[in-house]
Amino acid sequence: MPVSLSTEFESGSVYVRPAVMADLHQVAEVLAKSFYPPLGWQRWFYPLFRFSIYEDLKQRLQGGHEHYRCLTAIAPDRYTRQPTVIGTVEVAYRQPNLWTFNRSQRVYLSNLAVCQRYRRQGVARRLLQVAEQLSLDWGFQELSLHVMADNTQARQLYQTMDYQLHRVEPTLFSLLNFQPSRLLLKKAVVPQVPQSYPQYADPTLSKPWY
Repeated sequence: MPVSLSTEFESGSVYVRPAVMADLHQVAEVLAKSFYPPLGWQRWFYPLFRFSIYEDLKQRLQGGHEHYRCLTAIAPDRYTRQPTVIGTVEVAYRQPNLWTFNRSQRVYLSNLAVCQRYRRQGVARRLLQVAEQLSLDWGFQELSLHVMADNTQARQLYQTMDYQLHRVEPTLFSLLNFQPSRLLLKKAVVPQVPQSYPQYADPTLSKPWY
């Protein structure tokens, strides 16, 4: 699917690959600025948030689980032209709950985030497309993710990519009107005609990483 990019970076210059240890500081920065922007009182705790995210990512990456990837969207820095992490999403297989009647195997997506100046330019969509292809390569055809009910832009993106509402999950804070409810979305993916890997893979590799 063609992706329209603005002049912020050259068309086709963004590619997606799994994170490596050397990426973790940049990935943690993208996530911290997306979920805990250093504004107001949060700026005093921002270094702690970023460090906590970094340590959690490092633990998962070092876990070496077969069905786990932290995907990164890479683009050349507009000043140094060095490859830079501009977006990320985590992809992991989740065991079905023992008490769940429908014990379908599925892949769970989490921590989708894109640097603010690169948003609304197709980066998040590209990350999701690669995550879906990765899920198929693992042999799973169902994906799920959570989104907050008030995150209008994210919900619009997921809707355009055929994610359907599965259930509303109120929390104690949402019941007290301190925060919105969480929405669980699901999508069934089916194998399609193979796409051109250079659109997604690291151009320095001789073959697709998956």
